[in-house]
Amino acid sequence: MNFKKLISLLLAACLLFGLLTACGSDETADPTEATSEAPTEATVETTPFTGGNDVTALSNYAVSEASPHDANMSTVIALDADGNPAMTNSMLQFVYWLEFFNFMNYYGDYASYFGLDTSVPLAEQASMTENRTWEQYFLESATEGFAQQYSLYRAALADNYVITDEEQKTLDDILDPAGSIATGAAENGYASATEYMQNTFGPGVDLQDYYDYVTIYLTANSYYNHLLETTDEEAASAYYDAHAEDYLSQNIQKVNNVSVRHILIQPEGEQDAETGDYPEEAWAAALEKANEILAQWQEDPTEDNFAALANEYSADGGSNTNGGLYEDFDTATMVAEFTEWSFDPARVHGDTGIVKTAYGYHIMYFVEQTETKAWLTTVAKELVGDVYDAYPITFDFTKMRIFDIVTMMMQEDTAGQVDDTPVETVILPEDTFEP
Repeated sequence: MNFKKLISLLLAACLLFGLLTACGSDETADPTEATSEAPTEATVETTPFTGGNDVTALSNYAVSEASPHDANMSTVIALDADGNPAMTNSMLQFVYWLEFFNFMNYYGDYASYFGLDTSVPLAEQASMTENRTWEQYFLESATEGFAQQYSLYRAALADNYVITDEEQKTLDDILDPAGSIATGAAENGYASATEYMQNTFGPGVDLQDYYDYVTIYLTANSYYNHLLETTDEEAASAYYDAHAEDYLSQNIQKVNNVSVRHILIQPEGEQDAETGDYPEEAWAAALEKANEILAQWQEDPTEDNFAALANEYSADGGSNTNGGLYEDFDTATMVAEFTEWSFDPARVHGDTGIVKTAYGYHIMYFVEQTETKAWLTTVAKELVGDVYDAYPITFDFTKMRIFDIVTMMMQEDTAGQVDDTPVETVILPEDTFEP
């Protein structure tokens, strides 16, 4: 198929949007086999909203025709706990294709290594998740992400949270006849901003659909960051203490981040074929060299001199051009021995020492304890998770429909309607969160 055109769509949508969720789904789920095909358009309006089903409810969600607010696109596919509409198929087009774009933008040509073939309809090929087609894979991930977004959106409304003036300007710009979207549409030869939008997300959407989705996304994103920034440290500390065993098993300690410099001296010689370890004499020689370099530093015991020696002698390619510096890292970042030395509560600026790890001997230099509290951010994200439980939504997968952009481009290629003109798209919020 016209992969160049596909990639131009992906990059335009993904890079400007600031992707909200990571691709992926729960591979440990126990799904049932798909047993039914997508019903015809005539049955959409007569089928009651059931919910309680999952992404395997249909084996094919694709439709080949769509227009804004037609019978398919206007169908409600999610309800909140009070029975109010939370999502329609029109909004689903944005969520679903952004999930697909996210994956393709991240993996690009390597997507084929996961078995994704863009020359075959997504509903007709198995994904890397068991019992999921690629269409189901992206749909499941997209709906899970939207459920979190919508929960945060509802929580923000309940909390009377107001987005910033800059964020409001982003929303206002969408429907502004003189805004960036309308201007971009005209500059790229589109008759309207809606046509401009449909070029990326399919013919079943319009500008108002886009505005409605960005309102949810932007409000959720803003409120999420607000919750993280305003987390009560005392409450978070108590939560950590109550779950300390779990956190410590992940090497998450309730301490501030630190910055250190180091010089890595690796053993030289032939490694053991089974263990990968070096012979004792190689380790002894590495330790001797480490002590010699430390003694050389002590002739001019400054941080600048240590940095210069790191650039000269360190075998660590990740830090031997910046003076051996690792800045503002937490207790879950480095190997155990490195971490134990760095996070000793007695450490003060200028402390040095030699630490042995599987990589070699590290000549250490303690720079500082920073103001960053990674443990607090980790706990805060888990506390935000309570919001998802407070504002759940229910999906009815039997009502979902997706206009198949990939198949559409395949058909265009087959008909000789190949268009390699670079595709532009609208400017969307760049902030991201990872619920």
